[in-house]
Amino acid sequence: MNLMELRIPQGFAIYYNRFYDVEPISDPNEDDFLTNWTFFTQDLLQISKMELEKGSWNVPKDENRRIHIVLGWHPDSRASGEYGLAITNGKWDTLMEISSRDRFEIKQTLEKWLEKLNEDQNYLKNG
Repeated sequence: MNLMELRIPQGFAIYYNRFYDVEPISDPNEDDFLTNWTFFTQDLLQISKMELEKGSWNVPKDENRRIHIVLGWHPDSRASGEYGLAITNGKWDTLMEISSRDRFEIKQTLEKWLEKLNEDQNYLKNG
């Protein structure tokens, strides 16, 4: 299986990426369970916005300036689930979110959010 190809601009730290280009497959022997459940868990992707400080990229130490982008499948491992993509602050409060079963819609939204966050520091206030 291949990871989903993502365009991620500079200025973002990827903590983990388990977002694969794969369709969910229902298990014929288990009601509402996926045979390929390992690709559809609640923790698929975590990215943080970094800041350029004295010529070096860093994730802000001040949680009030931190921005995270997280992706998961909810409910975990379930055929009835869907992707949940969210932008959160440093306290993990949700600032923006989208849910979809379509991985390509999630990819498109993620790349748009990354681009907007990279271009406009006030995107979350204005967007």
